[in-house]
Amino acid sequence: MSAAKGSAVLDGKKVASEALRGEAISVLGVANNPVTGTDGRFTATGCGVWVQLPPLEPGQHALTIRGESDDFSVGVDYSLNVEAASE
Repeated sequence: MSAAKGSAVLDGKKVASEALRGEAISVLGVANNPVTGTDGRFTATGCGVWVQLPPLEPGQHALTIRGESDDFSVGVDYSLNVEAASE
């Protein structure tokens, strides 16, 4: 994780990121989880580069995420369609 870096761009504007370097997180498992074998709450280690998006207005939005650490890299492009909340 010491070499991890990443970025996110929402509608052409950079979104601030935060690096979590091996912090304990509480996770609620799901039934028949093939990874943990449990459906209860458990503690895991969460690490990575994270972003929190602001509330989005109704309409089309583009989200681009890029990340890398040593010889690993990831990149995804999302096209988001946000609908107005029904009353």
